[in-house]
Amino acid sequence: SKATVSVLNWFHPPCSATPRRGAGTAMRPPRRWPAAAAARARAPRQQRPYTHHTTSVTHNTHANEAKAKIEAYFVNRDKWSDPWTACLTDFPPTPRECEPAVDLSKVGHHVVDACNAVLMTKEQFDEAMEVRAKMEECLKNQTKEANLMLFTFGSCMSGLGTQSSDLDLVIMRCDSDGKPLNPTTRDEQLAHFNDYLHMLEDTKGGIFPRSELKLIQARVPILRREVPSGVNCDISLFFHGVRNSVLLREYARSCPFFMPMSIVLREWGKQVGICNSLGGYLTPYCMNVMIIKYLVQEASEEYRVPMPPLLPPVYYPRHPSQYLPPPMEMQRREKRFVRELGVHIAGFLRYYAVYSWLDKVISAAEPIKDSREDSPLWCDERHKTTDVIIEEMFSQQDRSLPIPNMAGKVDAIKLLNIRELCMYSYLHVMQHACLPSEPQDPSSKAWQPGMPASKPQFML
Repeated sequence: SKATVSVLNWFHPPCSATPRRGAGTAMRPPRRWPAAAAARARAPRQQRPYTHHTTSVTHNTHANEAKAKIEAYFVNRDKWSDPWTACLTDFPPTPRECEPAVDLSKVGHHVVDACNAVLMTKEQFDEAMEVRAKMEECLKNQTKEANLMLFTFGSCMSGLGTQSSDLDLVIMRCDSDGKPLNPTTRDEQLAHFNDYLHMLEDTKGGIFPRSELKLIQARVPILRREVPSGVNCDISLFFHGVRNSVLLREYARSCPFFMPMSIVLREWGKQVGICNSLGGYLTPYCMNVMIIKYLVQEASEEYRVPMPPLLPPVYYPRHPSQYLPPPMEMQRREKRFVRELGVHIAGFLRYYAVYSWLDKVISAAEPIKDSREDSPLWCDERHKTTDVIIEEMFSQQDRSLPIPNMAGKVDAIKLLNIRELCMYSYLHVMQHACLPSEPQDPSSKAWQPGMPASKPQFML
């Protein structure tokens, strides 16, 4: 349906993507074009797929040359595919170099509409906070511990939640001085989770049916509540996620581009398979750190949020004080904001397609460092041979973190897939932005920039 916002259709490669051997579940473009695709590439322009018409912009010669280079680069994409060195050469022009021949405001309009459609509503937020309050009261009554606290973290705390997001919680037990008393070993955590599971059962004085509760005995145990309709919960005993979520919420408040970029790029990463921690790729948290690094280094230093000091858990908010609405620039659809948002979406994809992953580190800590020798993880022998290093935001302040490198499972093959998909997506976004705007019939009910969208499809 034309009324459906299909933002991520622009990221779709022209040929069917297949996973490379040993690459997990991430999609990658084929090494060579099939015969039919090669024949279409040699065919006249009007018979090629994913081409654009000539625009009327002729006064800016440099921009038109950059646009022509984008098209030539898109057709001859085998030039930069090198599985052995995992590096790219002959990079395409940046979004700034293609202006004004490329209208990236169209990309920004689609991203804004997609975010408005999938962002967690205030009613869903209030329902999740009500469930958290009931669980905290139930656990306090059962354990008779006044210092037991239930913290919110994840997307509900950071304000980056969608309508399908779960409620992530952390149970913290502290002494009279505020010192944490949570267990540290896996066996102790499983024993505590068994006690909490019985406390939450409705037959034992709890509030949930036994069929909704399940103990996940993974490397990091989790107590999960699953319901067909309602608020799903994941409960853990690690406090590190609370600090990260509070810091991400400050970035969402200070930078108007962070929220829409995080939502769209995380959904894109899940669709193509690179935002998949179970498959050995990146986590949504890694995507957020990558966005912060890009915005601070490429957009503006004013978006940097000072790193807060490490404090005991009692000094952190147990839940967000209020619902975090979208940025005002996004709600008002300011022309400059929408255009810059499209530029940053395209710029992010190009930035990490040409980024020197093997020589640098991705960090959102303050100050942001590029060189691996400047990273505290380089002192650890385990990380000196790691292909990708994405630092946990508090890794420079807290050396006791269990997983300081958030991308330790990403090997060279997966890294090549990430870079290739970023480059493919960048080229397709730029190709779509080169398309001239079609004349709109005022009586038509087809979707137009600015119209609300109810069910966006993040299809690839």
